[in-house]
Amino acid sequence: MMEAETGVFRETLAELGLLDGLDGSARDERAELVAWLLGEGFGLDQIQAEVAPMLMPAHRELGNDGRYVSEREISVAHGMDLDLLQGIERALGLPRLDDPEAAQLLQADAEAAVRLQRLIGAGLDSGQVLLMIRRLSDGISRAVPAFRYSTISAIMRPGLTELEVAKAHEEIVRTVIPLLGDMIRDILFVQLRRVLEGEEVNASERAAGVALPGARQLAVAFADMVGFTRLGEAVPPEELVGLVERLADLAREVVHPPVRLVKTIGDSVMLVSADAVKLLDTTLQLVERAADDDALPELRAGIASGWAVSRARDWFGSPVNVASRVTSVAEPGEVMVEGAVRDAIGDAPGYLWSFIGARALKGVEGQTKLFGVQRQPTR
Repeated sequence: MMEAETGVFRETLAELGLLDGLDGSARDERAELVAWLLGEGFGLDQIQAEVAPMLMPAHRELGNDGRYVSEREISVAHGMDLDLLQGIERALGLPRLDDPEAAQLLQADAEAAVRLQRLIGAGLDSGQVLLMIRRLSDGISRAVPAFRYSTISAIMRPGLTELEVAKAHEEIVRTVIPLLGDMIRDILFVQLRRVLEGEEVNASERAAGVALPGARQLAVAFADMVGFTRLGEAVPPEELVGLVERLADLAREVVHPPVRLVKTIGDSVMLVSADAVKLLDTTLQLVERAADDDALPELRAGIASGWAVSRARDWFGSPVNVASRVTSVAEPGEVMVEGAVRDAIGDAPGYLWSFIGARALKGVEGQTKLFGVQRQPTR
């Protein structure tokens, strides 16, 4: 722009309130940014409505083009039950809308809900689909702060103008977003392959009625951090990563043969051993050490035993599933074991036992006898 045109342009922006609260170079930067945004196809009314206009191009790359529709409109247009649409919105973590007739649902979010409905059209149970969406959404929402932190770290440096920030955000989103779909797919497929391998082992066990070839009698323990999901909403992602790494380091410190650290799974670790007593002692050590570590949340742990098969450096079979379920019902700071482990340990000295009761655990046939255990105090 010529100098005179530039002056008129800035006066217009000032009259529209687009330069309010800005002085000196900040006004120049905002005027430069607005001129560029107009050239990129954004309207003045859109720019006026934005608190951080430098992020508008990145928002557009993510599907937010400022278009809104009503839930009723989407329901009718796609023959989609309104309750199901709203259920998918809730599972995605979207805010509840008071009026289904009002154009308050972002078009991109509506399109995502319509695509997710296809899972039900493919024959999957609607309740299970909503649960799956909710679990995936919860997990991904915990990863999003790490994504935000990494992108900001990649582009932000002292002295950038608003226009440079806008262009940098747009470019990194445009570059990275196509890679995220493959990344999420790869992670999901890795987990599905592990689940199917476990199901294959369990199905073969049931069909044969005996232990599979290559199976070993094994004790399995899981220990996880209590309240980790809630913690993820309150602390920066780098601190969460630090907690996960600290738990893994602590597990490596206490684990000695014949106990082995198999893997870390998010906020939990998996240990195995053919010696149930050694595994119990190691698991108690891990829970005790975490309790003394001010940086870590409390742990809870569960132990089960049975026939398991090793594949691809992992273990599959009923004790893996049972140990995971036992862990999920343990109290903070508690180590809980199922009946087969209690029998295997017998009268080994140094432990105090309490019978918790027989419970139905999700995904486990029948009732599972559960016992609490702690070290016997030394006199």
